[in-house]
Amino acid sequence: MSETNSPTFTFVKDGVFYFSRRIPSELQSHYTAPRIAYWLRTKSAKLPK
Repeated sequence: MSETNSPTFTFVKDGVFYFSRRIPSELQSHYTAPRIAYWLRTKSAKLPK
């Protein structure tokens, strides 16, 4: 059985990890996009100790 190495709500773009979530419909009038994404400033999927 293989294990997934990427944490929940993350994706990799150009080798860098990002966190992404959908904005709830009740709050979408306050944002210009339906999603927010933040750069996690890492290229590693490992959690720091």
